[in-house]
Amino acid sequence: MDRYNKLKFRVLSLFASNSGQWIDPGEAAERLDFRPARAVWSYLKRLWRFGLLEKRSSGKGTLEYRISDTGVARLRWLRSRRD
Repeated sequence: MDRYNKLKFRVLSLFASNSGQWIDPGEAAERLDFRPARAVWSYLKRLWRFGLLEKRSSGKGTLEYRISDTGVARLRWLRSRRD
């Protein structure tokens, strides 16, 4: 599995293991040990644009994400392709 898909696998696995609960980018960065932490914001937005995550606003200037049905399917596919 290439580096790009390894990162996607880690992120989608985090959201899948959270039983559909919403996670804010700060918490995701902490739990994934994402460096620099601010980079997680753009990566989660990218996965949202791909349809792999759902997004909602939890108040002024804050976002939360959770895995979508498409994200679950992609994670299943990534698991089948693991080295």
